[in-house]
Amino acid sequence: MKFLKSHKNKFLSVDIKYFVFLFFSIYLVIGLSIYKDYGISTDEPFQRTSGHYWYIWIIERFFPNSENISLLKDSFEKMAWSGFLTKGIFLQYGAFFDLTSAFLEKKLNIENTQSSFYFKHLLNFLTFFCSSIIFYKLLKIRFKNIYLPLIGTIFFISAPRIFAESFYNCKDIIFMSFSIFALFFCFKFFENNKMKYLFLFSLFAAIATDVRIMGVFLLFLFTFFFILECLDDKSFLKKNILYLLILISSYIFITYSFWPFLWSDPYNNIIFAFKSFKNYNWGGSVFYLGEYIKGDSLPWHYAPVWILVTSPIIYLVLFFIGFTRIFKSFLDNFLNLDAGGKNRIWKNYLQKIDFFILFFFFGPIFSVIIFNSSIYGGWRHLYFIYPAMIYILIYGLDYLLNKKFLFLSNKVIYIIIFVSIIFNVQNIFKLHPFQNIYFNSFVESKANKLFNIDYWGLANAHSLNKILDIYKDKEEIDLRTASFTTLGYSKRIMKRKDLSKLKLQGTVDNKQEFIFTNYVYEKNPRYEKKYFISPDYKKIFTLKKGNIIINEIYKKSDKLK
Repeated sequence: MKFLKSHKNKFLSVDIKYFVFLFFSIYLVIGLSIYKDYGISTDEPFQRTSGHYWYIWIIERFFPNSENISLLKDSFEKMAWSGFLTKGIFLQYGAFFDLTSAFLEKKLNIENTQSSFYFKHLLNFLTFFCSSIIFYKLLKIRFKNIYLPLIGTIFFISAPRIFAESFYNCKDIIFMSFSIFALFFCFKFFENNKMKYLFLFSLFAAIATDVRIMGVFLLFLFTFFFILECLDDKSFLKKNILYLLILISSYIFITYSFWPFLWSDPYNNIIFAFKSFKNYNWGGSVFYLGEYIKGDSLPWHYAPVWILVTSPIIYLVLFFIGFTRIFKSFLDNFLNLDAGGKNRIWKNYLQKIDFFILFFFFGPIFSVIIFNSSIYGGWRHLYFIYPAMIYILIYGLDYLLNKKFLFLSNKVIYIIIFVSIIFNVQNIFKLHPFQNIYFNSFVESKANKLFNIDYWGLANAHSLNKILDIYKDKEEIDLRTASFTTLGYSKRIMKRKDLSKLKLQGTVDNKQEFIFTNYVYEKNPRYEKKYFISPDYKKIFTLKKGNIIINEIYKKSDKLK
């Protein structure tokens, strides 16, 4: 019987390997097939311009005799935000991914603006795709059930908002992706203390920091756990202090190496960057729970609520179970510490990474609340804790499978998980390519009355194409925007012969034939004339997915016929 059981487990192990390979292959093919389906976000033009600014900056300093400098500068000056960067404004943003993208764009001779944005979407997806493989390996470190790492990875990929933003969010998703690499090598180092894992952790933690400065949290958390280990074992510091010194020095060296902004004034510039992002001074308001609230005065529950309303319900249920179990273990260990050292904060390596993940998830949330940090656009600034959320919910699932919770058999639990994944996939298909507007069933029907929907204007290009198709016989389409997101950026990713007849107007005089709005405002529209739509205009087009209105176009009544 033991012989048969061992061979059965071996067969299942081989079988799951082929299934995992097939899964990632299919996912890669899907991503390569649809990366051009997504519009352009309002942040992307700045990110692209920033990358080109630092590319030219490096060329000028290291290759001053290059013949391409004048051509590069001419191209740069035509980009959005070039004037700000030239004046030294917004230079503190981490530029690793943007600079890398600009370098590859030039090396591949991608000159067309639309192609450059699509190329960056491709890089965005490929980076996230690689991180999803590493995330699968990370889960394999922790969970012995051969199916749980795959289920966790499918959950990780198939959350509709994350799925969409993996193609165009070149800041938050890229930061999250490099954080996953850092976490993986951190856990590998915890397991066997090999120097190569320590170096790789410092490398990816530094690169993550060069995307978003919050990456320094990885180093702080590692150091915090190092201190906890010293409290548990008095000889630990003496044995391992060299590791910590090597980690900190290599992290600092790599961070500075890949962040050109720091080169000219290493000390003052890093302090300036920290202060800038600790509490970014954004003067706009956020539409949250049906009210307009200043971005620097958001209530403490802003981020938690956004996490609750944009995560699939099964995630929330499993996360709650996983969190309560991990927190209970931590609390039990902490309360039973003794001076003799018999009881420790973590009993083994696996418990150590459980607690690390727990702190990695809640630490940034509490930091945002304590420091009253300005965050907006949902919880995207905290996306890097999303992998920890999936880890914790898989822990909850593992607990259910082992405890036969509520008399549910494992078959029933797996069926529930399968159905939940199907729902995710169904939402991805139903909302495509606007999965970024996903809300779970708790709030979907009320989402327009409670939250900003398409705050990045991803669907703007779609609606511009629509109006050009509807009125293809018109010689000129005079259009005004009655919302905060600009339509000018959307034109950069559109490529059609009749695009020139689309005339975008900024003047609010009710002389325009068409008005576009996606109901995203940086101030209460009741008190802003530019957002007012006269009764003389009638709605002619609504872009809607499920119960959610994304944007609408109005046409002047006397010209409807």
